[in-house]
Parts: sequence; structure tokens; C-alpha cells
Amino acid sequence: MTASRQLKLGAFMRPVSLHTGAWRYPGAYPDANFNFAHLKRFTQTLERAKFDAFFMADHMAVLNMPVDALKRSHTVTSFEPFTLLSALAGATEHIGLVATGSTTFDAPYHIARRFASLDHISGRSAQFRTRRAHGAR
Repeated sequence: MTASRQLKLGAFMRPVSLHTGAWRYPGAYPDANFNFAHLKRFTQTLERAKFDAFFMADHMAVLNMPVDALKRSHTVTSFEPFTLLSALAGATEHIGLVATGSTTFDAPYHIARRFASLDHISGRSAQFRTRRAHGAR
């Protein structure tokens, strides 16, 4: 008997788009990266579509792109992952909530504690990876 294989679907949304000009697309939401109502609706749509996870990468600085491009970009700002995922935990039921956390400015204990809190708040298993910036102690 062959083992059953199942495809897992995850949405990488930083939290919305990485493309600098995505906000210009007809029907796009220019403020989507910093508008909880939009992010809640997007995540609920992913959940209804049977996605397994919503992933948000944290970033510690402004994206590395020319200043003129940043002025026209909606990717400059976004919510802090733990706050956003905790709020989304109350607005969703089954979708996994995944993020990265940096130990550059926080001790690993503090990052682990935030993920443990998210795990308990959501009633789901929070998945996380920590990273240390190159050259950091």
C-alpha cells in the first residue's frame, strides 16, 4: 500500500506584496500592508480556500532599494508580526500562523516567549524560526 501524499499550501505575504508597484494595480489596496481590515479579510480568504498557513517574514529595516523607489512603494511599512498574528488568531480558526523573529535586538528567550504566547492565544501550534543578522553577537 502506498503512502498518501498531501500538498500543503502556505501563503507568503510580507504581508501583502513584494512588488514595488503592486499598489498601482487596478483594484489593489495601497494601504494593505498597514490596514488590519484588509489583512484580516485576506487571511480569512486564504483559510476558506483551505490554505494551511499564512507566513509573514519580519524585517528589521527599510527594504534595500533606491530612495525614489521607496517613495512610490507600499512595501515600506507593515505590522510587527507577533501583534498582527495575535490579532489574526482571533479572526481565524484553522489556518497556521507563521512568522520569523530576529534575535539581533531581542534575546532568543523573548522571541520564544512571544511565539509560545501566540501558540496559546490561537489554540494552534505556532511555527517559528529565529535568525541572527550577519556579524551580530
